Amino acid sequence: MAKHPRFLSSQRAGSYPDRDLDCQMAMEDVFQSMAEYGEAAGWTEREVAEALIELAHNRWFMLNAKEKMFEEGAGAIIRKAKAPLH
Repeated sequence: MAKHPRFLSSQRAGSYPDRDLDCQMAMEDVFQSMAEYGEAAGWTEREVAEALIELAHNRWFMLNAKEKMFEEGAGAIIRKAKAPLH
């Protein structure tokens, strides 16, 4: 069975060269554990890999849609008018 995953923090704050690689290295144990758990549950190595890819794509699309919503909405908040009190 897979070992308990350990998630490492960023090497530095803010943007820097190879930050994306540091993130990949920090997530590698967790990623490998997820793959091993999926395979231990009976899924093939390819099925697990495809599922992880799809999950990553779905996450990226969700984040992209959220960013676009805020850019296009320009922070405007539209509220429903309150009903008058009788």
